[in-house]
Amino acid sequence: MDRSPQGRWIERVEGSPDPIRSRGTSITELGDAMGSSAAFLKTLADQASGQKGQAIEKLQEVVGDTHEQLSLAGKLYRPTGPVLVAYADALADVQPRLNAAADRCGEAWSAYVSADGYLPGDRPSWGQPEAGTPEAKTNGEHDLEKKRKHDDFVAEAQIFDAAYDTWETAFDTAVHGITEATSGTIKDGFWDDVDGFVAGTLKVLQVVGIIVGIAAIIIGGPIFALIGGVIGLITLGLTIYQYVRGDTGLTQLILAVVGVIPFGSVGKLFQGSAGRLAFLGDTFMALKPSSWSAAIGQGRTLSLIGSMAGGGWRGAASMGRGLFTMNNPAGVGDVMMRLMFGKDVGGMSQTIEAMTGAANGYCLSTTLPAALQFAHNLVSGPWKLGDKIASWTGHDGPSKSLPWVGAVL
Repeated sequence: MDRSPQGRWIERVEGSPDPIRSRGTSITELGDAMGSSAAFLKTLADQASGQKGQAIEKLQEVVGDTHEQLSLAGKLYRPTGPVLVAYADALADVQPRLNAAADRCGEAWSAYVSADGYLPGDRPSWGQPEAGTPEAKTNGEHDLEKKRKHDDFVAEAQIFDAAYDTWETAFDTAVHGITEATSGTIKDGFWDDVDGFVAGTLKVLQVVGIIVGIAAIIIGGPIFALIGGVIGLITLGLTIYQYVRGDTGLTQLILAVVGVIPFGSVGKLFQGSAGRLAFLGDTFMALKPSSWSAAIGQGRTLSLIGSMAGGGWRGAASMGRGLFTMNNPAGVGDVMMRLMFGKDVGGMSQTIEAMTGAANGYCLSTTLPAALQFAHNLVSGPWKLGDKIASWTGHDGPSKSLPWVGAVL
């Protein structure tokens, strides 16, 4: 239906005031209990002042400034409870009137919509009967009835607006009352602000990580690999911070650590010191100079392509085509290979050649690591593909059910 005369959507206020009133009463009672407990603890500490003994010292240590914090909490709760009770009372009074008005508006609107005729000025000028004919008279009667039904709807909508004003005033009063009760009392410290920033950043990184992961599968190349490495490293650092602060558990920390370990490159550990250094570089790819130089070099090439195309949207389109072509010389085959095995055609070919000894002969120092890497690709590719499809379709992927396996793969 149309909005109300004050521009509001006409709908019912859901819920019940009883739980709000009950909650407000409970908060008031809890605030009183906190105040009484704080006074008792302070009296207990004062009476023990000057006395000696391990029990007394332990009592003073436990009580400490607890009574001050408890008293502060009581001062927060006491004024908050009555505000909720007052809002519940106001809601109980206005909700039936507001909902009844909303229901009547719906009925009036249905009657208006189903009625024949037009509102003044809406009737089309073509195809109309001549003035004074019975058809013209009938149309005029229909139009008058249509306008009357619309006026009925507007009248009910005005009643709705009046009830809505009452409810909105009660709601704003409750919000203001709670704000006043807690204003200047609850303050986050510096580290509390940092904790909130870290938590928000990690949520953003989760979304960005999914986007970059999809781009890495569809397009590939050093730019997205570097971005993914940076995201993984930052996520690990922030997770370590959360663990130190007690904001996350050991499981999440271990999963974050495992998430940056390139298990697909574990075979390099069997290739001597050079292989171990290569594995370490894959783990902290975001810190490798070669990763940055490769990404920067590709970026410069793309910039040149865009400039030669004339810049603007045409240049951006040329850069997009160039990015895909540079990273997918085998075309769609590279994309499908990354989807299924996590490697492009060239990377998978090199792995198979090293595994079979076709490139360097039957040398265990390359064959065994390549075989391990091939086996990892064989399992991790379909697993990650399942995760991506689940993310795209809004479902939980296999890594949701088995996070440890997902982190390893």
